[in-house]
Amino acid sequence: MSSLQIATTNLARGAAKPQTAGTGLTARLALDDQTRADAYAIRHASYLSGGFIDPQPGGLFTDADDLKPNSRSVVVYKEGRPVASVRLCTLDYDTALTGWDEIPASRIFPEAVAELAAGVQHDRPAKLMEINRLVRHPDYATDFQLAFVLFRFVYFMVREDQADMTLSCVRRNHTPFYKRLHFQYVAGPRRYAGVKFETNLMACFDSRYDSVAQDTPFIGNQTGPQSAYAGLLEGETVKVFAEG
Repeated sequence: MSSLQIATTNLARGAAKPQTAGTGLTARLALDDQTRADAYAIRHASYLSGGFIDPQPGGLFTDADDLKPNSRSVVVYKEGRPVASVRLCTLDYDTALTGWDEIPASRIFPEAVAELAAGVQHDRPAKLMEINRLVRHPDYATDFQLAFVLFRFVYFMVREDQADMTLSCVRRNHTPFYKRLHFQYVAGPRRYAGVKFETNLMACFDSRYDSVAQDTPFIGNQTGPQSAYAGLLEGETVKVFAEG
């Protein structure tokens, strides 16, 4: 059983309350070459250890989406060592934007994503954010706290960007964890880009965001992450559990 599955079981029992003291955890947005390389190296190590990719040149795993303006990666460090990362890709139907009209999920599940976007009704173009490349270094594969940490930053960025919904292409054994975060099944399974596994498309709608914060203790309260992580978007190194 994976550590993520164990964490899911604990959450279902209401017992998962990650310890925050003395963790030495910090995070950076991958805006510079070194932080980007850290993200790509963690991905490579994680996917290679699981048998999901073949060895890549230089021990880095990247793709074309990493270079697009609608893609951002967060890297988490433990005592200065890069240990986990997650990427968020934003699909924004605003015609004034260039390079924001495609995300991995919209290529893998084009009909389903188009239908979800068409269901958004307000006075601005629909905005959908996809969680992908959520990985931990294999040396920390049993550190379930890192999964919680990554979702703290996901929640912060989703709320900061006012995304209408959050999408993720989820492996079957991780589905219970995402259901706990108020994601629901949309379509699948289909092979995810660049890796040797299949995923189901799942979605969490903005009407459920408050419930996510209330029901999952590792997310934090409504205002704490926003103020504590504000420097993240400017390229600053931030403490994971600092509350503003």
